[in-house]
Amino acid sequence: MYSPSIVGRRLYAAKKRGMKYQRLPRDKSIEIAAKLERLQYKDNKRLPEGQLIRPLDDREVSFIQSERLLCQCDFVYYFERYHKLQLDPGVVELIDTAGTVESVIDGSLQKIGPPRMLESQCRYIELIGRREAECMAEWNKYHFCTGILAVFHKCRQVAATATARGLTMHRMIFWPGTRAFAASVDAPRITELFARDHLAADNLPFWLKPSQFLPDVKDTELGFPAPLSSRCGYQAENQQAGGIGVGTQQDVSHLTEVALWQYPGRIKFSFLPALPKAITTLHIEESTSDGKGNYWHELSEAVRHKKEGYESWIYAFIPWWYNRLKYRDIPPLDWAPAAHTLRHAELIERSSPEFYDGNTYHPTIEQLFWWQTERARHVQQGELATFLTNYPATPEQSFQSPNQGALPVELIEEMETEILPPEVSFELEPVAQAG
Repeated sequence: MYSPSIVGRRLYAAKKRGMKYQRLPRDKSIEIAAKLERLQYKDNKRLPEGQLIRPLDDREVSFIQSERLLCQCDFVYYFERYHKLQLDPGVVELIDTAGTVESVIDGSLQKIGPPRMLESQCRYIELIGRREAECMAEWNKYHFCTGILAVFHKCRQVAATATARGLTMHRMIFWPGTRAFAASVDAPRITELFARDHLAADNLPFWLKPSQFLPDVKDTELGFPAPLSSRCGYQAENQQAGGIGVGTQQDVSHLTEVALWQYPGRIKFSFLPALPKAITTLHIEESTSDGKGNYWHELSEAVRHKKEGYESWIYAFIPWWYNRLKYRDIPPLDWAPAAHTLRHAELIERSSPEFYDGNTYHPTIEQLFWWQTERARHVQQGELATFLTNYPATPEQSFQSPNQGALPVELIEEMETEILPPEVSFELEPVAQAG
């Protein structure tokens, strides 16, 4: 579903069974799907559920069969064509209007449509795909694996939640019997997750949409009866006295804003032990940071450094510069970066290979101008620590103390940006053996 090699193998196996498919360009798939959707309307009125103004012709039937197969086998194919969500106008390409619909929400114009994958989302799926390939190899050799366990250590607004919700909905629709679970720190955030999932499910094409929904239990459960028999449960961490997901097992689970949880020990001692050790398991914990010495700090660093017990976990750190169209601004023609901005740019170039698949990232002038001006606003309000937490270049920068320490945050920041990796400039001679 996530690894290109595994997607290719599944499609090849389907082809050998006589199934036919044609991988279409994204915009072509969306265009044909939109034409099919119009068959549900007569005189601008929607026909009763399941009725069309005419029967589907052979080409349309072939298109639907092909798209269903491709969507089941390839998450990205589904996500970029049929998983509709509220698009971020700050990162949507101006020419990318295929498949979007306009709606008024709270008096403002919003665009709802299938997204194009951001750089951060490509990173999530790339890492998940690598682990999926490892799981398949483990299963083939040992008939056992622990599944995909992931930590998304993020800055603000890098589509971690959107990706995890897309992964969950994809499993629920295309893999019958999926048991899914979502938890966040409080009720408003659970309401948001529930709304996103309903938006995606409600706006699927009629030929992908489940024929029935289970009775709606707002902010608690969303599901589909047989033959899909999939469901997703939702819990707010601060409203559960007895623990999270107690008494259940989940194939797909997504925990958000974990650093803000009041009792994160419930994850370690209650939730994680109940995860099935299976090739179908997908577990994601994601959050921005909230200080040091807490569950999120310890977990994310353990996964990052592959400490014992976390060797197979995925670590995806997304710094503020990762999505090139997200955080940027237009500088004046005579703008020159300040000294601390130049140090920060050097820090990005030094540290980026760890998070950029071995490549060095050079921030653009528009990105540096945004960073310098946004930093200045936070400094004026005495909130530099908050700024570095929300928009870090490295994991170390994200772990800021919420309290004022003995050293000013500005000094600590300067010291961190000037730390260079150690270089070994000598070689040890082997010790001569006696006699």
